[in-house]
Amino acid sequence: MKNKNIFWGILLVAIGVLFILDNLDVLNFSFRALLDLWPILLVGWGVSILPVKSVYKTVAALAIVVFALVYASTTEKDFWWQNQNFSGFRNGNIHFNNGDDEDGDEEDDTYYSFQFDEEMDSNITEAKLEMDVAAGKFRIDEPVTDHLIAFDAYSNIGPYNSNMVTNGQKAEVFISMEDAIIKNGTNRNRATVKLNPDVVWDLHLNIGAADFRGDFKKFKVSNIDIDGGASSIKLKLSNLQQETHIKMDAAAASIKLDIPMDAGCKIEVESFLVDLDLEGFTKNADGDYVSNNFNDSSQKVFVEMDAAISHFTIRRY
Repeated sequence: MKNKNIFWGILLVAIGVLFILDNLDVLNFSFRALLDLWPILLVGWGVSILPVKSVYKTVAALAIVVFALVYASTTEKDFWWQNQNFSGFRNGNIHFNNGDDEDGDEEDDTYYSFQFDEEMDSNITEAKLEMDVAAGKFRIDEPVTDHLIAFDAYSNIGPYNSNMVTNGQKAEVFISMEDAIIKNGTNRNRATVKLNPDVVWDLHLNIGAADFRGDFKKFKVSNIDIDGGASSIKLKLSNLQQETHIKMDAAAASIKLDIPMDAGCKIEVESFLVDLDLEGFTKNADGDYVSNNFNDSSQKVFVEMDAAISHFTIRRY
């Protein structure tokens, strides 16, 4: 077995397990602290190609993974890059804090509850949702019939704000976080979104390092654009929309896409160390992956993915 496969395999499995334990509140794992150790990826890659015995490279890879995970789980040590002021990141609305403010006061444990909905106008046939939020857990799965959209969030990293603009048969909904502060330690940011199933949706989601579930089986979705970090992303499409375009930008992510059995799918991938699980796909001369039923299917799904150190799976239902 190749040593680089051992390193990346152990790293991804360990991060996945820690995601689960953190989600279950078994432990508080700081994924922000892990991201601060991104140079270790270069070290691990270098170790995997050193001209030394395999056993030495395996031991070194294991030691690197253990150090990174233990640091992110237990340490309160600040490195020089953590002390830089990252305010202004993502349009100036989200800031990173290592836990100490300028006055040395204790951390603010304020929790914010936010609810937002918009009445449904029967003239609206298309809607665009733009969400620009920090890391957290986000769900889109349930329909709402008496509103265009219903949004419910609970967070300790900052308040939300929202706005909606209509133009004839089209509506644009904007939801974002206001002056969010992501700290080392426990960050809680949970949001559920309900959409009206009678309109065609265009979704633009800037979700950071997130656990995102989008079950669109009851919705007509023409476009999904996801900008994420170290994320767990699960999407399920319906057979209600003839053509859907999906664009994803992520790193250290686990991505799963469920599509209808009869849908044709074409995937364009720009990747680095990405494990592709694409049963029933063939790579064409352009380097794209095309499902065997693409030319004969009436429903088409087009995927553009730019990812690194990730796992991408497509399943049919």
